[in-house]
Amino acid sequence: MKLMTQITSKVISLDHDGRGTLPCGAKTAHVRFAVPGDEIEATLVKRVKGELQGRLDRIVTPAPERVACECPYGGSCGGCPLQMLAYESQLKWKRTFVEQAFRAAGFDFAIPEAQASDALFRHRNRMDYVISPGEDGGIALGLKEPGRWWKTLDLKTCLMLSDDAVKCLAATRDWLKRNSVVPWDVRSHVGFARYLVIREGKNTGERLAILVTHGPELPDEAGLVEALSPFATTILHAVNPTITDLSIGETYRLLHGRPELTEEVNGIRYAIPPRSFFQTNTAGAAALSDIVRGLADLKGDETLLDLYCGVGFFSLQLAKSAKRVLGVELDADAIGAARRNAEANGALNVEFRPEKAEDLSWETEQPDVVLIDPPRSGLHPKVIDLLLEKAPPRIVYVSCNYNSLVKELPRFLTRYKLTKIRLLDMFPHTPHVETVVVFERM
Repeated sequence: MKLMTQITSKVISLDHDGRGTLPCGAKTAHVRFAVPGDEIEATLVKRVKGELQGRLDRIVTPAPERVACECPYGGSCGGCPLQMLAYESQLKWKRTFVEQAFRAAGFDFAIPEAQASDALFRHRNRMDYVISPGEDGGIALGLKEPGRWWKTLDLKTCLMLSDDAVKCLAATRDWLKRNSVVPWDVRSHVGFARYLVIREGKNTGERLAILVTHGPELPDEAGLVEALSPFATTILHAVNPTITDLSIGETYRLLHGRPELTEEVNGIRYAIPPRSFFQTNTAGAAALSDIVRGLADLKGDETLLDLYCGVGFFSLQLAKSAKRVLGVELDADAIGAARRNAEANGALNVEFRPEKAEDLSWETEQPDVVLIDPPRSGLHPKVIDLLLEKAPPRIVYVSCNYNSLVKELPRFLTRYKLTKIRLLDMFPHTPHVETVVVFERM
């Protein structure tokens, strides 16, 4: 079917990116913000690797599961692409996505229902807001428009963070305009201001704001601190001098407050360096910790190896249940914070090492349980080699990308049985779901 053709059809399902799918001749078209059961009018606008993508023009008849969006940007912003789908249906589809991925790979495991998120809005503790050229030569500060990597939706509000974070967003926008700061253009690689990163301590009341720029010379530094300090306990200036579109700086300079954020989860207090990873849903992190603790099934006399340990989140959550804990993490800043976190929380049985997981020497380590929480790309192949070679009795695998987990399953199943699966919704209104599995040595 030709592009720019308008079609009218009923949405039959969701794809793994959360887009509505509908029949289109002999093929299927994918349309953002359309939910199963909707009858819609859509225009075919793209063909990517043979896949037809459409633009939602009009909802002819809404699906029974379609709900009104609480956010004024619902249906145009990519931050909450499933906000118009009833939450109960979101959970069902997340389970379906995982089930489909397992079935497609030939695995017939029973997939449980996804545990719901305690909060559906203002649940995130981190957002990376883009600064880019806006309409008529102005400045846009918000999130990238879905399918348009070069264009930013200028957000006047955002329901994923707190109300004070939105005020911080507005104060930054005013400061940028007042000082005629040139926004970074990702197409021409020209400009200065690139990102505003906001991180929150949901249980400590702290808030960290990072202005990421291309160059080091910051105009009206005092004015920036004055504008943001009512809403941020820490303000930093980060510099990313490359053309790579990242919100991480090569250097960080403290402008106001303390250099780190602190957060508390299940009675454990964490110092979090500005560029180190921490679970982005604080209440969800507490629920995830409870799930992992139950699946690890520690009796108090075991050694736990925590790979990709970050600032020691799981290591410290499980320390009281183990005889000894070893955390391994490449990020030296995170390891430094993890060691301080262990001391601050009185966890004397925990050790942290700044190493790559794939380079860890196992000559003196004989863990009873290994906990792995890798990035979205999954495990380094050498890590799987080492796990299969050393064959610890139990492996608890926390995955934020079930597709990566499924790709690695065949190798694990050569020496292990998959005995438990849990799903937890850490990311409401998105197609993402946290998957936790247990491997027991055969």
